[in-house]
Amino acid sequence: MRKTFGASGRNSKHAILKSVIGGIAASVGVELFLHPHELIAGGVTGISGLVSFHTDNHFGMLLVLFNLPLLFFYSLLGRKKILLQVLPGLLAFAGSAFLLAPLPAVSGEPVIAALAGGLCLGFGGGLAVKSGGLLDALGLEKTDRIRSAGIQAGTRPAISVERLLLLCHALVLVTAGAALGWERTLYSAFACLAAYETAGIVIFGFRRLAGVTTANPRQVEAEMKSRLRLEGLAWNDAGIGHDRAREIDRDSDYARVSAQTRLIYSVHLLDVPRFKAVVRKADPQAEIVWVERSGMKQE
Repeated sequence: MRKTFGASGRNSKHAILKSVIGGIAASVGVELFLHPHELIAGGVTGISGLVSFHTDNHFGMLLVLFNLPLLFFYSLLGRKKILLQVLPGLLAFAGSAFLLAPLPAVSGEPVIAALAGGLCLGFGGGLAVKSGGLLDALGLEKTDRIRSAGIQAGTRPAISVERLLLLCHALVLVTAGAALGWERTLYSAFACLAAYETAGIVIFGFRRLAGVTTANPRQVEAEMKSRLRLEGLAWNDAGIGHDRAREIDRDSDYARVSAQTRLIYSVHLLDVPRFKAVVRKADPQAEIVWVERSGMKQE
């Protein structure tokens, strides 16, 4: 019992440390690359930066101020411990932003600043999420659903948080375009894309899980072995091998994929186009299901 408690305590400390490091890395991207060129990121971070450009309020203070109401709302969705998980990284983000604000810009080129700032922000945000926290309250998990009383009583489906997130990020960029000019907004969008992809790599790694539904599983498997040297993780008529069932069952997305497919592959990001081509050549009627950061995507 003591050993379990000690291991849990160490894991908690490591998670807090990663979240704090993520906050510092994100503030480096924002204060040393993006803000000197009046570029913003998406979400509450972008809103805070946009407001700080036109007021005397500091970005770090606005970041905390704007995040707290949304974090409280997030806790109402069932994440009661979200504040304890998020506050270390968020406070490190805001606090280090205060310290870095007086420093000059690292790069004078807006394109380089957008790319470097997005990479730092994405690395920091991804590291915080991987440790169980968040640096931006608009990084809500996309599997959550928001239901009003009217929607709950009726037959309308739940509103996807993913769609709300996309709408919020789009509104932030449109507002930035009106306030800062569309050239800066274009660079800001580039920074957002770099941050999003970097965070995805930090959280999920360089490989994606793909499920293939096919009437010719042996032919697809043979093509994968000969052309990409990929071995299927598991396959049988039930959809999943017994040696992987327990591991995949830990994640609901993986479990759904295993129930719908006969072949499951771990594909490197750079091999995704070739993977699709090989599947289509082996069986033009095959369906590919990708497990992504937002759930599953069928092709």
